Amino acid sequence: MFKKHKSMLVIRLASLSIFLFGCSTPAIANIQTVSPELSPTVSYTLTISPTPFQAITNTPMVIPPSYTPTSTFTVTPTDTPLPTDTPIPTETPVLVWNPAGDIIAPILLYHHVSNVGGGTRYYVSVDTFRAQMEALREWGYTSITISDLVDVLINGGNLPPRPVVITFDDGNIDIYQNAFPIMREMGFVGTFYIVANRLHSNYFVNVEQLQEMSNDGWEIGSHGMSHSDLTLDHSIINYEVAESRSILVDAIGQPVNTFAYPYGKTDEFVTNKVSEYGYHAGIGLGLNQEHTLGTLFYLNRREVQGDYNLSTFQSLLPWSDH
Repeated sequence: MFKKHKSMLVIRLASLSIFLFGCSTPAIANIQTVSPELSPTVSYTLTISPTPFQAITNTPMVIPPSYTPTSTFTVTPTDTPLPTDTPIPTETPVLVWNPAGDIIAPILLYHHVSNVGGGTRYYVSVDTFRAQMEALREWGYTSITISDLVDVLINGGNLPPRPVVITFDDGNIDIYQNAFPIMREMGFVGTFYIVANRLHSNYFVNVEQLQEMSNDGWEIGSHGMSHSDLTLDHSIINYEVAESRSILVDAIGQPVNTFAYPYGKTDEFVTNKVSEYGYHAGIGLGLNQEHTLGTLFYLNRREVQGDYNLSTFQSLLPWSDH
């Protein structure tokens, strides 16, 4: 019985062994046969799959340009010409022959054109000054310089029908800043009397500004070296009258032909020296608007004060209608 069972066990083990070994070989062969068919598919997938990721990784980032404005393109007020830089078109007046020896022409005097002084005597506000210049233009006045007047007074010559001389004393910076652009807009020129030792001082015009005004048709004259009363000390006459002229001529590169007496004060000695030092005329104060050869070294000027209204301003002039 035992042997029978043993024989049957051996037979079953042998059969199992044959089955196992007999199945393994075809299975391996079957795997080897399938593997080459799957390999290209796997290989293809592995080859293609990383390509888009690699392309994205290697593509450099492009930063778009910035459109934020910089200071380079910022427009400042100085880049835009002021409206007052453009002259108002005016008709050229018909000139009239004036014989030598006598001229009727108002000579006006200003010290400051500024809003700082509050309309006190020496400070004419900017708006008031503009209104006065507009009135002059409306009333038919044409500006001339002191030297224009003096030349015709001595030699005779052509003048506009209503000539006016607009003068400024001391060399204050507000004349350049405020009066100059308004007058240029109106087509007017002025005569500027400078205290020579103030050229490089605060609150006064400098050489470059004087040159600009001179090139624009303004006349530059001397108001002394230090604005001293020449009648009190004759020993300073050369310094005040002659040296001031030399400094101004060097500064602007133009002749300086007229002298305005500080405080409007002179005497025979001072007047003679002004003539002797080569000036063509001396300028003072007064109410006369008729000028003759006898007043050549004391031409009268009428001061325009800060509290004058337009009616008072009109009273300073010989003509105020059309």
